[in-house]
Amino acid sequence: MTIRKFWFGFFTYFTLFAAMVLCAFLFGRSTTAGNASGYKEEAFAVRINAIPPRVEAPFFALRPQREYSSFEEMMRIGQPNLIIRATLTRRLDCTVYDPHGIYSDASLGKSGVDLYLCTPYEVKIEEVLLGYQYLWTPGDTFTFYAPYGFLNGYAVRYADTPIFTVGREYYLFFSVVEVRDIGLWYDLVHPSAAALVMAEDMRTFSALTEAGSTLFDDTEYDSETLADRIYQISNEFPYSINVPVITPMDIKEPPKT
Repeated sequence: MTIRKFWFGFFTYFTLFAAMVLCAFLFGRSTTAGNASGYKEEAFAVRINAIPPRVEAPFFALRPQREYSSFEEMMRIGQPNLIIRATLTRRLDCTVYDPHGIYSDASLGKSGVDLYLCTPYEVKIEEVLLGYQYLWTPGDTFTFYAPYGFLNGYAVRYADTPIFTVGREYYLFFSVVEVRDIGLWYDLVHPSAAALVMAEDMRTFSALTEAGSTLFDDTEYDSETLADRIYQISNEFPYSINVPVITPMDIKEPPKT
């Protein structure tokens, strides 16, 4: 072997070894970061699930909510005006969010203000199954306030509400209301009106609560069947998908509970 071949081989193997070490380092960091994020979400879910649930609808729901015996009933009576497949891209700190614009985190300690505790999620729309295209298109983002949270010694969670996970895709059924001078408010038509898209095939989905199983049983948990059912019901029993505009309430204190 000539000296030239020796050094050529040496540098070739050295470069390959360095590349392998770099890949392992980067993959290891990525895996560690992913695991840390997963553990953080799991710890958050455990803490939320430990809160005794309230059985009534979320206090800040701006449209009436009721129990539904089937998917068709939820569509016909609940009348969601926005149905989307969406990714939750980020979870923000728990906060007090009052859609009437009266209370804030600083109001905690006043009677009933803890009922407004919630967890904001940034939502990225992947697909619009029902809703006005000029208002919502794939790629758009908005903030959805899940009706659970804890802050400064106060905590609240409502029954039948799934605990959402950042990075996962969901089907979400909203009753969107515009609060004059404040903006759009995204109410789930029912606390369980959310289904998790299965990452394994992105075609099937699962209910997240017992009440959710009642809502989604007749969709076969199949994305195409779900889209067909939405189209069929909304055509057989048409209703307005306009976004109602309401005036914020002028209230001084929430009702006693």
